[in-house]
Parts: sequence; C-alpha cells; structure tokens
Amino acid sequence: MQPEWAPQRCDNTLYAHPLTPDTCMDFPDEPVLYFYQRVGLGYGPIGKSANNPDEWFFLINREESSTGNEGSEIWKVDTCSGRKQLILDKVKSQPKINEQGWMIFRRAFDGLMYKISPEGDSLKAVSNLVAHDLFDWCLDGEAFFYRARFKDVAYLVSIDGTVLDSFVMDYHAVAGRGNRVALSLESDLTTTNSRIAILNLTNGALAEVADLQEVGLGGPLALAWESDESLVGTFSAGLYRIDVPTGEVEEIEGYCENLFYYYPVIDPDNPYWLILGKRDYEYPTEFAQVNFTANVVLYNTETGQEWQLDLDQ
Repeated sequence: MQPEWAPQRCDNTLYAHPLTPDTCMDFPDEPVLYFYQRVGLGYGPIGKSANNPDEWFFLINREESSTGNEGSEIWKVDTCSGRKQLILDKVKSQPKINEQGWMIFRRAFDGLMYKISPEGDSLKAVSNLVAHDLFDWCLDGEAFFYRARFKDVAYLVSIDGTVLDSFVMDYHAVAGRGNRVALSLESDLTTTNSRIAILNLTNGALAEVADLQEVGLGGPLALAWESDESLVGTFSAGLYRIDVPTGEVEEIEGYCENLFYYYPVIDPDNPYWLILGKRDYEYPTEFAQVNFTANVVLYNTETGQEWQLDLDQ
C-alpha cells in the first residue's frame, strides 16, 4: 500500500506503513528518575535525494540504549530496488542535505564540519573549528551557517569551506532558507532560548518574530522552514508551527509523555508532510525502566496522518 505522497514509479513495496492514532499516556510522578532503554536500532531522518525521489537518506545508531547520535552511520536506500548503501560512519550530528544533495555534519572523532556527496564520495572537512550541533544550509545550498563550539560566534561558510562572514551570537536552534536564517536566542524574559528571530544574511539585520516563553513553550529543540512564512519546531511540549510575519503559534501535535518528536525535515515536494524522528516510550516498569523505539515517520500536518518508514528490511 502506497501513501498519497508516494506515487507508484516502479514495482516496489515501499518501506512504509500507516500508524494508528497515538494514545497519550501519563506516567507516574514517582520515581522522579527513569532509566531509558532503546529497543532495536536507533533511526533518524536526513531527507530525500535531490535527484531521485525514491531515494532516502537516514541515520542508524547501533549503540545499545543510546538516546543520542554519537557514532551514527549515514545510509541511503532506494525504495524501488531495495538497494541500501552505507555512506559513512562515525557521524556525531544529524546531517543536513541541500538542494544539490550534498550533506554537512560533524564527525565523532574531531567535531569538525564535513561535507559529502550523495554518492558517498568527496568527503572533505569544511571547518577548522570544532562546531556545535547547530548548523544548516542557506543561500540555496551554496553556503552553510554554523556556530563554533567553544565561543559565541557563528560563521557563514561557502560549500567549499571558505568563511564568508561571521556573527557574534549564541543561538540554540537554526534553520536556513535562502538568505535568511531562523534562530532561537536567549529570551529577554528568562534564561531560556525561546526568542525566535530571523537573521538576514545580506544586510546582517536581525528581525524579531516572537518570544515563545509568552505562550509557555520555551525554546525549540529544532526548527525547519515549512514555507517562506512559517517555521515548524519540535519542542519538549510537542510539534508547533510559528507564523513568521505575525509571530502566532499553532499546535500541530501536543505533549504526551510517551511520545517525542525530533529532527524535523520538510519534504520539498510535499510541504505538508514532515519527515521526523519519533521515539515511542512504553509505560514504566516496576523498576522505573522505560523502553523506547526510535524510528523515522512521515507526518501530514493537514490531516494528522502518520506513516512509519520500515528501514530495517
């Protein structure tokens, strides 16, 4: 069975199945500390191929019970032929893919920024500074924006690694689109990073959008441009849309203790479909252990329909 976003192009059994609506659970208040154990491999989304809509890039983390990405592998799968390809291992952060298919990411052993082609060749370091997990493509994939790990300075860097500009700032979520970079900055109200602003890379102007502390959200864990005028953010409290011109916030999926979304990616061909990482937590056992799975799902923001990519075939 094919989801509506995947027209039949070949004889395949696309790696996806529809999910039943989630049931929201409340976990016991005690004990305060839970022990989390991942069941199976940990998957994370990267995005679709720029040249072949049947190809998907994703992360695999094989470290038992890990809730992070340390030591992950980049994989590519062709959902028509079923062919899988290991692109690279020892990846520390979620790679970001541009319009030409190039990916940028951090390596686990040195923390520098690297780029690699969609074919898995032309691996090259494109920074000489240790980076934070806060970066994205901009300028239509011709450059990227990243923050240095040990100082509050962000850099605009060309695809070949040439530093084009620098900005003194401390931000905690980032999403690039054209000559604009959406950022979460420290709030003027609290010490949370709940202030959303847009940096114009052409003139250096910083335009305020909203302080999400005013609506009780706090800072986003990650941001993605849904359109020229809207952002989607993953929060501890769920999935939300932010209207850039007005600063208004709309709930897409609210908070549940047994669900957690991460790594939002917009399908460029179908902007109402989010590609997301999703953790599903089981109810705690008597030993305060919480088992969870980590998968890649497709979420329709208009209907709430959700599909899971079956990447372990």
